[in-house]
Amino acid sequence: MTDWIINLFARKYRDMDENSARQYLGEFSGRVGIIANLLLFSIKLAAGILSSSVAVIADAFNNLSDAGSAIVTLVGFHLASAPPDKEHPFGHGRMEYISAMAISVIIMLAGYELAKTSIKKIISPDDTTFGVLPFIIILTAIIVKIWLMVFYTRVGKKINSEALFASAVDSRNDAICTSLVVISAAVSIFAKISIDGYVGTAIAAFVMWSGISVLKDTVSLLLGQAPDPELVKSIRETVLGYDKIIGLHDLIVHSYGPTKRIISFHAEVSCEEDLMRSHDLIDRIERDLMGKYNAVVCIHMDPVDTKDERIKEMKALVEGIIKEVDSSVSLHDFRVVFGETHTNLIFDMVVPFHYKEKDINILRERVQKLVWETDPNLYTVVTVENSYA
Repeated sequence: MTDWIINLFARKYRDMDENSARQYLGEFSGRVGIIANLLLFSIKLAAGILSSSVAVIADAFNNLSDAGSAIVTLVGFHLASAPPDKEHPFGHGRMEYISAMAISVIIMLAGYELAKTSIKKIISPDDTTFGVLPFIIILTAIIVKIWLMVFYTRVGKKINSEALFASAVDSRNDAICTSLVVISAAVSIFAKISIDGYVGTAIAAFVMWSGISVLKDTVSLLLGQAPDPELVKSIRETVLGYDKIIGLHDLIVHSYGPTKRIISFHAEVSCEEDLMRSHDLIDRIERDLMGKYNAVVCIHMDPVDTKDERIKEMKALVEGIIKEVDSSVSLHDFRVVFGETHTNLIFDMVVPFHYKEKDINILRERVQKLVWETDPNLYTVVTVENSYA
């Protein structure tokens, strides 16, 4: 049904470029959410008044807040589509994350207000009546909310939108909450036990927990979470698939919104290769990656000596020592500077994030000690860093 509605009311997106189509579908989803939630607010409010159920009335106002969330989604997509400017050279794509964060706050506020109303209901319970008409209205609301959840999820997957995923969670919460309201009313009517306030409190706790979960995920995106491992794997496989590229390290992927990335890394090429040809290869890889991942790409070319047997033996020695000390640590950018009195082994070590300064110092000392046990004229010059991908 989602595809049918899109084809009926939003078919224009098929004739647009990727970014324009994404904005169009996002804004269309916001409009659908506004209309559906305002309609649900009206029918739930009527059902709550007819049944004298504070849980139903509170759920109705939750739908009013959902309409506000849909407006935030609509505005967020519009702002996120603004072109880059002097102050924001990488665009405004993160506005969508901010809109998702605003939706999470609205969800939590709705839960808080529901909790206050429900606690009052526990202290001073009222009789609940639930006729056929309110029941039909509430059942219809549940069906609409389930459909909205599916609609937001499918469109969210189509355009990779955190804001729509947050709206899908909110719609799921509403469907569950409204179902519990019906159960509460049934218990009150048939068992003559008023649990309306208690159910409302449970719903409030669930709504607030969902809001916190959405907020946590959105803040993680704004802070700069690690890239998707599948994306990292794809980039590595793509780059290493080019002839003459013998290694890749220091891969960094920055996200400036769902459709805007910056990718940078060091590509290793043999120092025996012609410099101009290697540079031309790097330029070609940058252009290819830009097209494949819709990203700004910056590649640093690292020349590597692959012929000198002494260097290869020393690198193998250090790699073996590092693995002996800690198998989770890796090495790259290995170079050797030969001198009259001693030889410097210069390289970078990538350590896990749980390493503290003390752990790093111990690691340096152990690696140097084991290298000296092999050859006292070998000195290590080490740069320690974390992996960003």
